[in-house]
Amino acid sequence: MMAQEEASASASRGGKLHAVVVPFPLQGHVIPAVHLALQLAARGFVVTFVNTEAVHDRTARALGVDPAGYDVFAGARASASSEMDVRYELVSDGLPVAFDRTLHADDFMSAILYALPVHVEELLCRVVATDDPAVTWLVADTFFLWPATLARKLGVAYVSLWTEPALVLNLYYHVDLLTKNGHVGSNGEQTGQPSPP
Repeated sequence: MMAQEEASASASRGGKLHAVVVPFPLQGHVIPAVHLALQLAARGFVVTFVNTEAVHDRTARALGVDPAGYDVFAGARASASSEMDVRYELVSDGLPVAFDRTLHADDFMSAILYALPVHVEELLCRVVATDDPAVTWLVADTFFLWPATLARKLGVAYVSLWTEPALVLNLYYHVDLLTKNGHVGSNGEQTGQPSPP
């Protein structure tokens, strides 16, 4: 409720709302976050989209463009009928861009847990201190553990963004019931046989 009151107060002062969107650095999370950023910008929000250097580099190379000049929102800005204020920022996830995150998943997850939040905090501090309008919202992927603490520390509203289908959320939410009823074994494997009542 406090976030709604803050948004209403900002809008009544004539200021634009500003959302900093931070997806989990995996393509399946980035794409829905990009769509959300575009929808917010189309509705008048100022949006700062935060991508990792590694995801940015991999995406640009997959598209056959130079990562140094690539901006995922350039095309949307150019084709928008109204002015869209979407800013594109890159941060390190704590690992070199060329580091193979697939082969070294433990190192990657550790970097996301410990290094990425530091880099996002540095960016967010800069945005909060220097940008007009002031940051009103931190919209971060639900898979992160640190955004609520960071938002509280910086005094901005926090919105947790679930980027996967609703069915997946439902499965995560009810995994205890699935296990209890024998649909999933205690080690996570499907059993095929429900437990007797």
